[in-house]
Amino acid sequence: MERVNWQRVRDILISIVCICILGWLGWSISGLFLHALVLLLLAMAIAFLVSPLVDKLQRFGLPRSLATLLVYVVVLVVVGSLFYALLFALIRQAQTFSVTIQNYAYQLPELSAKLQKFLVDQGIPQEKIDSVLTQIEMQATDFARSLVNNIVGFLFTLTDLIVNVVLVTVLSFYLTLDGKRIRDSLFKVVPRRSLPHFLLFEDALNRVVGNYIRGQLTLAVIIGVLAGLGCASPWLGLKDYALIVGALAFLFETIPMVGPALASLPAVAISLLLPEPFPRTFVVIGYFVIIQIVESNVLGPRIVGHAVGLHPVASILALIIGAQLFGAFGALIATPIVAAAWVVVTSIYRSLVKGESAEQILTPRRQPWVLRRRRTQQQPGLTGAAKVAHGLRTTSEVILDQGINRVSAAPAIKKGIDLEEKIEQLDLLRSFPEPQEQRHTVVQGEQQEQDEPVER
Repeated sequence: MERVNWQRVRDILISIVCICILGWLGWSISGLFLHALVLLLLAMAIAFLVSPLVDKLQRFGLPRSLATLLVYVVVLVVVGSLFYALLFALIRQAQTFSVTIQNYAYQLPELSAKLQKFLVDQGIPQEKIDSVLTQIEMQATDFARSLVNNIVGFLFTLTDLIVNVVLVTVLSFYLTLDGKRIRDSLFKVVPRRSLPHFLLFEDALNRVVGNYIRGQLTLAVIIGVLAGLGCASPWLGLKDYALIVGALAFLFETIPMVGPALASLPAVAISLLLPEPFPRTFVVIGYFVIIQIVESNVLGPRIVGHAVGLHPVASILALIIGAQLFGAFGALIATPIVAAAWVVVTSIYRSLVKGESAEQILTPRRQPWVLRRRRTQQQPGLTGAAKVAHGLRTTSEVILDQGINRVSAAPAIKKGIDLEEKIEQLDLLRSFPEPQEQRHTVVQGEQQEQDEPVER
């Protein structure tokens, strides 16, 4: 019989315990990092939306610090005023809704007596009816207790929400103020030969994330307004709850894929709780079905188009995974994150394997209606440095100006970085063929030069 090496067994058990402890600590710390990452993503989204306004004020001669402070003060005042007005309107409508619920509660004993009489007339024993009513009362009591606990938990959640809003606001302010400086510092670390690829990825991510944010906010505003106006109309009969339904429709619409369906639930629930719910509820359902059809077939493709570039199945899977990991906020940010990762992968494949240029990769096949931009005309008399200062140069132009003679005619993308390092050869940013008219003129000039010696 072999002798057991107890020292080895002890070492194995201690190693297993240490691995479990380290795993638990890593999981706990990862939760903190994920929370910080979520706040950082929110701050970056806000800074992305605010930066164009700051850049415009900076072009008028204001320092960037003063322009950033002015924009944030105006935005906070406007958002605070809207929130103040919306909050009091929601409180009034919630009070009206609570009065309706109280009326139902007052009528509950009478309805219960009528129901008992009806069941007894149908031959159901009174003992079974009493046992069912007792169970209902116990469940109602448990629901009331859980409601009190939920209210206390809601207060703690509200406190955390206020703290997070303050942190996101401060972080987005500094990102807007020093974003270009941070970007320039990051690009100094990038190797020179990898710089074109990083610029390509940055432009692609800016387009995807920017198109997604602008498109979703535009859709949310339109759907919220349509839902509120529809409820305020006499056909739906929900005039007192139009603001609540519109605000909830706006919030739900920011969630991709399932947002339009969720936006109809508050209106349907309120209609069912009001007196004489039918046929009004059917009209409400029909109205929101029409809104969803218009949003899916007209507004969505026209406003957002194929900006994200994901198949609906991939969007739904990303939505489910994000909701499982981070809840409602995960469902909100899952689609743009997956789309951004997909853009990086496809950009690497198309640039390295297929050899496509940056402009071919970044130019969408079908540009959304709300995101179309006019081509920025080059101002005469501006040098390269002045064009960078005015924000009229593309990333391709900044790179090509350092070592390539020809520049492709692509829509201008505002950039605040001037590359000081010379790039002698860059296959990713090949220029487009010359227009037909210009080529015809060049051919005629060459023919004239060839004909001159013959005439002499």
